[in-house]
Amino acid sequence: MRRRKIAALLVTSRENVRYLTGFSGSAGQVLIASRSTALITDFRYQEQAARQTRGIQIVIQKRDAATAVRETADRFGAAQVSFDESSLTVERVRLLKRKGLRLKGMSDPVAELRQCKDAAELFRIGRAIRRAEESFRELRRAVRPGMAERELALRLEFLMRERGASRSAFDIIVASGANGAMPHATVSDRRLRNGDLVTVDFGAEADGYFCDITRTICIGRPSRSQREVHGLVLRAQEQAIKAVRPGVPCAAVDGAARDIITAAGHGDHFGHATGHGIGLAVHEGPSLSALSKQVLAPGMVVTVEPGVYIPRWGGVRIEDMVLVTERGSRLLTSLPRDL
Repeated sequence: MRRRKIAALLVTSRENVRYLTGFSGSAGQVLIASRSTALITDFRYQEQAARQTRGIQIVIQKRDAATAVRETADRFGAAQVSFDESSLTVERVRLLKRKGLRLKGMSDPVAELRQCKDAAELFRIGRAIRRAEESFRELRRAVRPGMAERELALRLEFLMRERGASRSAFDIIVASGANGAMPHATVSDRRLRNGDLVTVDFGAEADGYFCDITRTICIGRPSRSQREVHGLVLRAQEQAIKAVRPGVPCAAVDGAARDIITAAGHGDHFGHATGHGIGLAVHEGPSLSALSKQVLAPGMVVTVEPGVYIPRWGGVRIEDMVLVTERGSRLLTSLPRDL
């Protein structure tokens, strides 16, 4: 805040509030000034806030949240309050201004901090990965022709919850046959058939942190074209993983995968970024995109997930999680990547 000349900062996104304070309730804002920090919430979370936070003031709003923010800012002597433009709505900005607050919008400084994980965060991410991978191993043994996509997704979510996850990281994707041509297909009642490629994109939770993994498997014996496309995506992913190390532009990691897929004639079948950061949010910085201006740094955890999606044929995506270390990188996920 001193470096960016921020006198006071209002933090409103749930992930940022949890990162700074440990508070996980659905109604909470943090006001940070030079010598004081307050968590502003309501009566429902009074006990939870006391249990989850340490060393900060807890303000229970008496009227409404905007009034509580204004009164706390006055008490802290904050003449101007900065806020993250990506997480505060226009309506809430107008309401705070009507209460008399002087506001200044800016890019999110807390999200920048969240990109590099500490040991405690890596432990939680590792626990989420173990829950997801153990569940997928059990699911894979049970996959049979005739099972519906919806059945597989529900069973996988149950297995992850059974292992301690409070929820799935996101709506699980099970895309079989031609449905695999949609990178973010929604599960359907379509039943698996012999010869189908099935892409399963899933993630578990641990203490608020998430993982994100994708595997594509074949029901029965894969055809030559299925082996070729799967092998292509795997080679692209391997090259992108090798490119992950500190100081490397994120766009270069994307290019390492994209160049291989494009050279094989499938450039038009790979239309999304190669990966993204992950932690308290499933999608957070940095972005492994051709448009990214970011550079990898130690402590960042990213997904590497190239794919090829061919209309009316199907698709292949393989996704793993990688930690950027001081001298290179370390693969965090361990599931087999074979068909």
